[in-house]
Amino acid sequence: MDSGESERLSMLLSEYLERTYTGRREEVANIRRALVLYECLNNADKNSIHAIQGGSFAEGLCLMGSDLDEMIVDTRVVVMYDDQPIPDSIPLKTVLFIREAENCRPGYVRLELGQLGEYCDEILFLSLVTVGNSLFLSSDFYREQGISSTREMSGWILESNGPSCSSSSISQDTDSVHCFHCNCWPKEANEWITRKRMYGWPPQALRDKIVESGCHLVPVGDKCSPSTLLQWRISFSVAEISLIHSFSHIQLKVYTLLKYFLKQIKETLKETVGDDDILCSYFLKTILFHAIENSSQMFWQDKNLFYCFWFCFNILIGWVRARFCPNYFIPNNNLFQRKVHGRHQQILLGILNSCYQMKWICLSVGNFFEPSIWEDLSNPSTQAKLKRPLSVQEVALNQDTITVFNLRSVIVGPSAIRTISKAFQLLPTSQSDFDEIYIHHYVTMSLQKLATTQVYPCHTRTTGNKTRYHSLRKCKHWMSPSALMGTEVLHLATFHFLTGNFRKSLEECKQVMRLASYYTSNLLHNTKKRFHPEQVAIHQQQYRQPGQASDRLQKLYTGLIMFYCNKFHLPHLGLEMSEAYSPLQCLIIPPLPYTLFLNFLCCHELGDTRGRSTALHHLMKIQYHEEQGGHKFWIVHTLLGICYQTLGDYHRAIEAYSESAQSKTDFHEWNPAIDRIAIVLLCMYVS
Repeated sequence: MDSGESERLSMLLSEYLERTYTGRREEVANIRRALVLYECLNNADKNSIHAIQGGSFAEGLCLMGSDLDEMIVDTRVVVMYDDQPIPDSIPLKTVLFIREAENCRPGYVRLELGQLGEYCDEILFLSLVTVGNSLFLSSDFYREQGISSTREMSGWILESNGPSCSSSSISQDTDSVHCFHCNCWPKEANEWITRKRMYGWPPQALRDKIVESGCHLVPVGDKCSPSTLLQWRISFSVAEISLIHSFSHIQLKVYTLLKYFLKQIKETLKETVGDDDILCSYFLKTILFHAIENSSQMFWQDKNLFYCFWFCFNILIGWVRARFCPNYFIPNNNLFQRKVHGRHQQILLGILNSCYQMKWICLSVGNFFEPSIWEDLSNPSTQAKLKRPLSVQEVALNQDTITVFNLRSVIVGPSAIRTISKAFQLLPTSQSDFDEIYIHHYVTMSLQKLATTQVYPCHTRTTGNKTRYHSLRKCKHWMSPSALMGTEVLHLATFHFLTGNFRKSLEECKQVMRLASYYTSNLLHNTKKRFHPEQVAIHQQQYRQPGQASDRLQKLYTGLIMFYCNKFHLPHLGLEMSEAYSPLQCLIIPPLPYTLFLNFLCCHELGDTRGRSTALHHLMKIQYHEEQGGHKFWIVHTLLGICYQTLGDYHRAIEAYSESAQSKTDFHEWNPAIDRIAIVLLCMYVS
């Protein structure tokens, strides 16, 4: 393939990645901005814990199969070097001094107790180990006790994975790392500050910001060391996210291609090497950091996209051949040590060399993503579509898709009042329409949570009718703003049902029924079925009319319905909402089944047998819905069972509950369907 053809294909590849994987520059910026806002608002109600998002989502990339990564920082602990004075501002905090670790690679340290804080965590205290006259914090003890404690409190199935506490579900794997922050830059990485850079990346201002931000200490030792008990790894995760956020859009596309390639060959690595983790995305990230630092920014252009990918691919082959992968911040730390060596190295090198011979066609290997990039790119109809620029309306729809995705991710913490206060502080400094929409949504969802968790339960404890009326009126007023956002009106419909206004509840169910049917679980990964054609038509109509983006989003938004463990839920779901069955402290229901269920109950209360039968018929069909069926949500079968039980059809109720019990979906471990069957059998016996 000559250079002209390669440049032509690179331009098409760039457009293809933008439409299929990365999104446009503005869309990536909104994903990243949402992360910043979420952390700022979510951490506003936390006194001792600070959560930092990591992994692909934090980077602005949402590839299918990516884990959710989170760093949980104990802010009651300060890590520092012993030559630094302990500030007067932290007398109540635990202080840990960084000490040199022995028999390990650079980048690992020990943590010696310098001061025990007043609010010292019990797990930390139990993880202290005496060495001579000093106390050191064991990373192994701290990690495993933390996992054990979380497992005991939540009932979740958790595993230790490096420094992480990993939980797996049908839809998403999550890695959480409990760690400590160090305000100062680690001495082991001083070379990164003074390193000579021919091309000026990263720029000085970014380097200064990264150094000022310090680093984190995560509880895992060096796998190459004979003793890991007291070793803690220096983590540069926050610095790495800052570097990735500084990437040009073409550099982000190269990163996407590298991660795509890794996912495509994972199965081959597992079959041939026996370890699909012999190559990991962290190695590819490291390669890209080195590649960008050692090349001109002029090289990173759309017409050179494949050459840029190939440049990184060649670095990978060279490093595998040399059995040396230098950590970007601490280059004398070989990330390949005891991982890429011997027979495994030879097999890996053979796989990479085979792909090297294929050049462009290496983008056709694997089947994790189907069709492959090369298959799509070779298709003349795909090429024709890529050559046609997106209309302004199509661009707006893609941006609104990202916004809906970000709004769905909003989960309000336990202290909604502090969150609202923080939101009002952020609004004057908002940088865009997206900022205002996101913050406004966070505020309305916080008000909804306050209404359902604090205001509504109050009315059950009051004795006077006037006080009870005022409490319910306040609850409704606080819920109303969030009810404007698409399927969130179902919370208000639930309120009306609970207060006996069945006709109003039924009206709201009918109002949102069609929109609820459009819900799809993954807006970003399922690019071909992001929105129903009717939604697209509505969006186009809204776009032509004068108004703000928030007006369009209200007609577009669909999300899962969440009820927290308090008195605000349908009494029919009392068993599922009891604390014994809900370690998450909430129940998650897809919007369409819940709409039909509530519709059924309203018709039942109103004596509308025809409407009740229609709702039941549709609910029976929804069991097999591709996006909202019982194969994804066990609660769908339970809702149907409750309907049958309400009608006195105990045999069908038992069948539905049995289906629910057998549905191995997310959180099925806490499904009380078996208990429901026992209750029905008891009812049959009594009757």
